[in-house]
Amino acid sequence: MRWRNLDRVCALFLGNEGENGSSTERFAIPFSFTPQLKFTAALVATVGALLRILLGSALFAIWATYSLVAWTAISSPLSRVGALLTLLLLFLLSSALLMLAIAALVRAISPRQR
Repeated sequence: MRWRNLDRVCALFLGNEGENGSSTERFAIPFSFTPQLKFTAALVATVGALLRILLGSALFAIWATYSLVAWTAISSPLSRVGALLTLLLLFLLSSALLMLAIAALVRAISPRQR
């Protein structure tokens, strides 16, 4: 009886036993992944991912450096906390805007599905 329950749980996570298809179609895959991409679409997606990584890392490095400079320039502990919270919120906002801009760029450049 226990093995049947285990089979049901496995079928729930791995998909129905009667389904045909590749493993990429059966498993939970992020919504933006499509296994049958053309070369240009794959190239645009790869460049978009690299842009997100590189520009996000550069933004973080520059922002952290100038946040440390601002932290050391402020002598009051209360002002330091206020400045740090403000800088953190501005970083999150600028990071979100960067990711949205890259997504819009990728969407504009990517070839249309016909």
